[in-house]
Parts: sequence; C-alpha cells; structure tokens
Amino acid sequence: MVGTTNVTRMILFLSLTGLMACARSNDWPSLDESGDETASVVEPTPGVTTPSPEKTPGAPTTQKLLLGQAMTVRYEKAGILESKIELPEGTQIEVPSNYEIKHLDFRNSSGAVERSSTGFLYPVKIISVASQYQSSFPQSKIESLNQTQGGLFIFASIVGNLEGTEGNFAVVSAAVPGAGFLKYYNPTGKPKFKYTTSVTKRFGPRLNKGVDANSLSLPEKEKWQSIYNELKKAVNRTVETPKSYLMTDKTKATQASIDFEKKGTISTVGAWTIATQGTAVRHGFSNVPCAEFQSELLRQAYQRAGYRVTDDFNNTKGNPLIWSNSAAVVNFSMALYKAGWVAWDSTLYRPLVGAFLMNGSGLTPGHTYTSASDDGMIIVDNGAPQGRDLRKTTEKTISIMYQTGVFFLPPGINPPVW
Repeated sequence: MVGTTNVTRMILFLSLTGLMACARSNDWPSLDESGDETASVVEPTPGVTTPSPEKTPGAPTTQKLLLGQAMTVRYEKAGILESKIELPEGTQIEVPSNYEIKHLDFRNSSGAVERSSTGFLYPVKIISVASQYQSSFPQSKIESLNQTQGGLFIFASIVGNLEGTEGNFAVVSAAVPGAGFLKYYNPTGKPKFKYTTSVTKRFGPRLNKGVDANSLSLPEKEKWQSIYNELKKAVNRTVETPKSYLMTDKTKATQASIDFEKKGTISTVGAWTIATQGTAVRHGFSNVPCAEFQSELLRQAYQRAGYRVTDDFNNTKGNPLIWSNSAAVVNFSMALYKAGWVAWDSTLYRPLVGAFLMNGSGLTPGHTYTSASDDGMIIVDNGAPQGRDLRKTTEKTISIMYQTGVFFLPPGINPPVW
C-alpha cells in the first residue's frame, strides 16, 4: 500500500511538472525586458535598390531595426499580451514609420500579469535572424510568425533607436476623432467625465485659483514664464521640435542620471533617454517611468531657464524632485502643488502646451504626461516622446491612462475656459 501511494505521488508530481512546463512554453517568456534594450537602425545600402512587391504607391513607409539582444515578441489574447517567441540577438525586424505604441497588460516570465506605461511597439514584422540561428528560424517559421492573428508586439524600450537623436520631431497632424476618443471626450477635447470631487479633495485650497501675472513681481513673472517657455520648447508637437531636448546617447544618459544623484548636476538635453533608459533602468522601474520622465522634463526646463529646481522642490517643502520621491505619480502631482504650481480642473479649463496632465486626480497607480497642443488632445509621455494623438487612441487605453482629470501650470500662466 505504501509503495502504491509513493508511485501515485510520483505520477502526480510528474504530471503537474509536465503541465507547468507546457504552460511556460506556451505563454510565458523566458526573459523580462529591463528597459535598456537596444536596436540599431538598418540603413539602406548606398546605390542598392530593393523593391518590395508588397509596397504600393502611397503605402506607409517602414523602418528596419537590428535587435541588440534577445527580446520577446508578443501577441494579444483576451486583452493580455502573451509571449509568442523569443527572438535572438541580431534579429532584423520591420515596423511602420507611423508605428503605434499600445498599452496592454502583459504576462512576465513568472506568469504574473503586469502593466507597462512604456508600452509595446506595434505592428512588428520579422525579417530575418542571424545566421547561427537560422536552423531554428527557417523562412517558413518566420512567415508563420508574421501571420499571427492581430499582429506582433515588442517592448517599446527601443523607441529611442527609432527616433534617433538628430533633427526634429515632426508635427503631429490632428487626426479625426475616433470612437474610443469620443466615448470620453468631446470633439473639442473637453472631457465627458469628471474627477472634480477627488481633485477638489486633493487640491481644493488652490484648485482653479489662477494667479494674475501682473500681480507677480517682475523677477517672479520672468521666472515662471521662462520655465514655462522651456517646457513648451521640449514638448510642443504642433511645430517641429529639436529631438535633442528629449533624446541623447544612452551611455551619456546613464552618466547624466548618475551625475544628478551624486553631484546634483542637471542636463539640459536628453530628458526622455535619461529618465527611461538611465534612471528607471538603474533603479528597476523601467516599465513605469512616466513620472520620472515628467520630473526630468521639469528639472531640465528649470536648468535651461537659469533657475535652481531645488528652490521650489526640496526636503523642507516635502517635495524633492528625485526618483525616490517623485517617480510615483501621486508624489509628482503633490510635488508640483507644494511648489506653488496651480492645479486646474480639466472639465472646466483647456490644457495649454507644456501643462503637466494627470490621469484621474493624479494618484498612484496612474499616469502622467505633458500636453503637446493647446487642447490636451496631443500628448508627450514616456511611451510616445514623438507625440501621441489621443483622437486615434483606443478606448481601452484612454480609459486606463488618458482620462485627464487635472493638470498643472506655473503661477501666472492661466488656461482658458472651454
């Protein structure tokens, strides 16, 4: 009887082990991207033309990238991004020049479901793998992967390589409002939802209490206007804007992150790369660096304008602008408030370019982003440094991340009513 029991237990153990192995091979990736992934842009060979039969006049252009390390491609299943396959280092992929960043829950290598404000690049097409992996990735397998229903997704940490560091971000042309947008916003950009109760509870004493610029002393007026102007220079997507404000070399970005923490040195360029591929990677929150990116934008705006950020954001006020405090959305929003920035109810007032926007009432978990147009319908965030038009963003993504309930502007910069 004892022998039979042991045999039964062994069979049960092997069965469960087998089931776990099957579940892992089907859905769970073997690695988790850390946010420091690299991909080099594949430039066309000079003098060589490679016509593609799939291309038709007027079709979207594409960009090829070479992965600098192994990365997982995913597919959507019941609203969650599941692992499809791990692509080896040296894989060449292709994405549209007008690629999308989607923010869906994803399953990590432990089988747990996570959310990423960095998002996933979509749609991805696999072109080829390095020669040493071709036996495992014959062309028939690549073609089959590319036919995955709903398309393939890859972690958007490589967006910086797509955008590069030279030249300008293009103007984001206003899109026709889609059904997802219109569920939450009017065509003008005015919200159909309200977070007035929670916003008033958090920021009531100064909510919507604008400051007359003429009531400020000349030095104060110049300070706030200068800082605001520098913010607009970095995030305005209604005009061409230099990429250098947000993008820089990854190695330089990591050093800039270290220098700020050790010496208090603040860079004047590369805010996106420093925050998302420097600070967030170094401290282990690469999936959710939204508030750190906004903090870096703000630090750099102060620096370029010639003011000390520590005058307004410091331990005495309880609002230091450093990742250990302000990388949480709830703390970043309160840091702005304690620094004297004015909170505005988005159902009553129209966000201006450069305003810091908050999903809901600016709590954690949540999302924070910057208005890139004078109506809040185009935004810049860690997943879209090039700009995102909310009018063509999906209903689900808006519901989770882009219900702007409150926004902040410096004193003396007052938004118009809707």
